[in-house]
Amino acid sequence: MPKTIAITPSWYWPEGIARVAGIPPFGVHELCVERLARDRPTEPAIITGDDRLDGTRLLEEVRRTGAALAALAGDSRRAVLASDTTLDGVLIVLGALAAGVHLRLVEPGSDVGAAAQAFGADLVLEDASKLDVPGAPELRDRVPDVRALREPAITITAPGGAVNHSHRSLLAGAIGMATFLDARPGRPWLTRLPLWRWDGLASVLIPLYLGAPLVLPAPGAEAFAEAIVREQVGYACHDLEAAAEITREAKKPVREARGVLDAFLLSTSGLFDPGQRQRVGRSFESPALTVFGLPETGAIFASHQSWYLDESVGIPISNAHVVPADPRNGTPIQALWEMVESAEVTVRGPALMCGYEGAEHPERFVDGRFRTGVVASSDANGMIYILPD
Repeated sequence: MPKTIAITPSWYWPEGIARVAGIPPFGVHELCVERLARDRPTEPAIITGDDRLDGTRLLEEVRRTGAALAALAGDSRRAVLASDTTLDGVLIVLGALAAGVHLRLVEPGSDVGAAAQAFGADLVLEDASKLDVPGAPELRDRVPDVRALREPAITITAPGGAVNHSHRSLLAGAIGMATFLDARPGRPWLTRLPLWRWDGLASVLIPLYLGAPLVLPAPGAEAFAEAIVREQVGYACHDLEAAAEITREAKKPVREARGVLDAFLLSTSGLFDPGQRQRVGRSFESPALTVFGLPETGAIFASHQSWYLDESVGIPISNAHVVPADPRNGTPIQALWEMVESAEVTVRGPALMCGYEGAEHPERFVDGRFRTGVVASSDANGMIYILPD
């Protein structure tokens, strides 16, 4: 066993936050939809404009959507969806997970026909109108076989190829982030992150897992800031650059939103401008927490609201075991992160994908750890800094 200590030193790790959180042997439908309908049947589950789905109605809509998907997907049990983060898009994702239809998410405007052909799917969805299937058999709630929870369920696009995630890896990503943030229960979450990206999927599943309302605002900077005030949002999720742009385009609504948020989660793909982060934090008067991850891994690093540095991307989150490695071959470096000038980030943990669609790529793994290709360094506090390629 290597002697590498690959996680943040105990002298910085946030007090009271578990480094490891167990993943229950249930599917997304059981933990994020059925449980919500059972525990909060009349409380808002998804809010979009004037439409408010409570727990009971969400369960009904997911059952209806899942039944229609199962009827339309045919023998392939596969479908392709091109959708922004809309109510219909979220219902299709949840319906597919409930019905056991393997769903590939692609960016709107992309060649969905080619994606469907490569994926072997008979059903292509660019809106929800095709889901009206009179007489589709009612979808009955079921507890899937534990082994099936590790099978591909959702496929997203990554630079290295299409990436498969299972019920287990999707839930692990949501649980790891919720555990790390120690999110206040019941406070609404708002997201404008794209549904077809790993961070967009996570921003939808985290509040549903927590039993908190998911707010889907209308497009536009003013609508985003106004929704924070109207719904008294606790956690907002957006790209860092887009969030900084909101502070410039919607100054009056942003001023009215000051002090409302518990945290603003800012997704970043690597190097970022700390000035933009400072701007978001000052403008909303809330912690501006960067989150970094990959389609294959989900979130790897994030800032914590108790203390962070504007230049750092954060620390490894709960359930993310991050090992510094030699960029030439992925061999672990037997030293603390803060003793390493630079190293490749390698990751293992329950949120790791269950494989590439139609490919193996063994070169991207070393001893069960995923080689991210990302080079980083650390300071004496264990804070991580992404370095240029």
